[in-house]
Amino acid sequence: MFNNIGKKIKILAKILLIVELAIVEIIGLVWLTFDDEEFVAIGLLMMFVAPVVLWISSWFMYGFGELIDKTCDIARNTRQGEIKSEAQVKVDNERISKLENLRAQGLITEEEFQQAIQK
Repeated sequence: MFNNIGKKIKILAKILLIVELAIVEIIGLVWLTFDDEEFVAIGLLMMFVAPVVLWISSWFMYGFGELIDKTCDIARNTRQGEIKSEAQVKVDNERISKLENLRAQGLITEEEFQQAIQK
């Protein structure tokens, strides 16, 4: 139910836009049938201006869904990075251990040891 919520919000934004556009157009047509000039003007605004406003306002809901999707992607990638870093830590510890052995045997100097650790 709450899995992949970002995609669901984006789909909902599209569906709501289509439904709202249909409703606005129907209401605009109904207002055009009245004989009063004010109603006709409002009907025309409903048919031509309201769809643009609805379309622009739908960007915010869609953008929110996109934001959730991207945040989930970042969290997923970060978790994968942590797994890799644990393996990398093990490799680094083994490398440092070997370097310490070389330094203890006098095969490398302290300066070479520090330079090798920084890499």
